Amino acid sequence: MMTDDDVASLYRCLLGRAPEGSDTVAAFKAYYGDFPRGRAAILQSAEFSSLFAEVAGVAPARVALGFARRAGGAACGDRCPADAALAGGMRLLLRGHERVHLCVVVGEAGVRLSDLLPLETARAAVLHVAPDFPPFLPQIGELAGGGVLFRVRFDAASLADFLAACDVRIDVLAVMGDAAPWLAALRRVLSDRAILLGDTGLAGATEDWPGAERMLALGAWHVRMMGGWFLPVRYAPPAAASLPAAAGPSLWLAAIMRNEQDSIVNMLRSVAPIVAGFVLVDTGSVDDTMSHARAYLEDLGKPFQLQARAAQRFDDMRNAALDLVPPEAGWVLMLDADEELCAEDFAPLLAVLNTGAHDAYALPRYNYPGIDKNGEVAPYPDRQVRLLRHGRVPPVRYSGAVHEKVRDVAIGLLPLDAAVLGQGRGGPHIHHLVRRFRSPDAEAQKQERYRAIAVQFADAPE
Repeated sequence: MMTDDDVASLYRCLLGRAPEGSDTVAAFKAYYGDFPRGRAAILQSAEFSSLFAEVAGVAPARVALGFARRAGGAACGDRCPADAALAGGMRLLLRGHERVHLCVVVGEAGVRLSDLLPLETARAAVLHVAPDFPPFLPQIGELAGGGVLFRVRFDAASLADFLAACDVRIDVLAVMGDAAPWLAALRRVLSDRAILLGDTGLAGATEDWPGAERMLALGAWHVRMMGGWFLPVRYAPPAAASLPAAAGPSLWLAAIMRNEQDSIVNMLRSVAPIVAGFVLVDTGSVDDTMSHARAYLEDLGKPFQLQARAAQRFDDMRNAALDLVPPEAGWVLMLDADEELCAEDFAPLLAVLNTGAHDAYALPRYNYPGIDKNGEVAPYPDRQVRLLRHGRVPPVRYSGAVHEKVRDVAIGLLPLDAAVLGQGRGGPHIHHLVRRFRSPDAEAQKQERYRAIAVQFADAPE
């Protein structure tokens, strides 16, 4: 009868260091008349499980078992100190995942994995693929953050086949060097919201992917997330900012509104210190939205236009507002009635007006899920193209019946809030007060209206 030590020793030798056909394998076959059954007995034994006692979660166990069925491996470790900015950025990104199960790093053997994968709160399988590792024979160890590390050599196609056979998907993929062939081969085994990192070549390799325009720079690394960003960050307003001196091109507000009597004045008041005038287009209110807006603007004393327009598509509504902006305006800021600016947004916004090289800018947006502006905000940054240069030929226009976009214009991306990394607040930001002015029932009716418009114009050209 084999002892526990015998099982563990044979596992390490048979599936780790000794190729099949060696003396050890021959001895094992002689001991077990049914070699496949004996091999299965090792893989299913408590002793085998104890070798991966630190592994938590389905993905690490499946990867470990997949390697065990192929070869096994020797022990290794990785306890490099993490770079604060890069590790902090990855922590911010990883907070968008309830759990990271599988990370793949492609690059040289000496890369500091702790910089890329600060997995203090997640136990994951981490595959480090490098050309100077043994093929299919992983070294197995543990990251300082708790992840189980497998160092192994794979080509891109073989790695994709292996992960597909393990029935796991990649949550984090970091590629050093040319990322295109790896992304092409591994795309079928990426999770729907995988985080992608690259030091070169990442931009061109993901141009046709959803959300590919969303990119965050962390030192020498460029980071993208499939399916859009979902980064919860905590909004903490700074001390009240002083209003910068008015200079440079004038800024006008343009907005569309519909049944927003409770929110419209808050939005107008939030931008009044920095805009020269207002254009408001009402698209079918049956409440007092129009009268509330008019009363506030008349008291304010700045020029405004307030018109009602019948339109069904949101791009038509926004473009109707843009058409009413007078020619003396240099820039147009477009907000919705349940959004606002804050005092800390004024200075960075005016700086863009004076120095901006693009004709349109996507502002990062905080989305507040509660009534008050506290707690975490998500999704973030939820970029919205709302700052447009006026007087451009041809003019900047929106297209799309719902969730309209600005097309055929180079769009500048304003910096994100990276205060948590010690890299500044970024912005200016749009502050979206999702629940302050609208009940859950009213929000449901709004979303149903959006769906109806999307269905109505599903086949219409944009």
